[in-house]
Amino acid sequence: MTNNIRLGKPEASDEAIRQAARLVKLDALIESLPAGYRTPMHETGQRFSGGERQRVALARILLQDTPVVLLDEPTVGLDPRTERELLATIFDTLRDKSLIWVTHHLVGAEQMDEIIFMENGRVEMRGTHAELMERYPRYRNLYRLDRPNEADL
Repeated sequence: MTNNIRLGKPEASDEAIRQAARLVKLDALIESLPAGYRTPMHETGQRFSGGERQRVALARILLQDTPVVLLDEPTVGLDPRTERELLATIFDTLRDKSLIWVTHHLVGAEQMDEIIFMENGRVEMRGTHAELMERYPRYRNLYRLDRPNEADL
């Protein structure tokens, strides 16, 4: 695990790696493994769940300490509970950074300062979640499909 997380910053200290793992809520899992931080992830990471692999990727991002983070479909393939947990971690750990999030899935859109909805290479809608919910029936419908119990947020 250490070497996999270290891919984000090859010169990172073991303590920096442990801190990144703590921030993304992986520390307890890693420490529970027989080899702890020395546990190999292997190329495809199949011994770990999708959410755990996404958290490792997020730990790498945190080590890089860049002011802007680009995430492309960070929750794809995750079950709803894991998705909610990972989103909470993403929003918490990246709160002081600019986040550009590319997605087809509107879960978490209400957390964004600005949403730019593109189709066929053109900007079709732009604004905050509340503005888009108010002005665009299409956005409301798409959001309700992704968040049927929270469509009025």
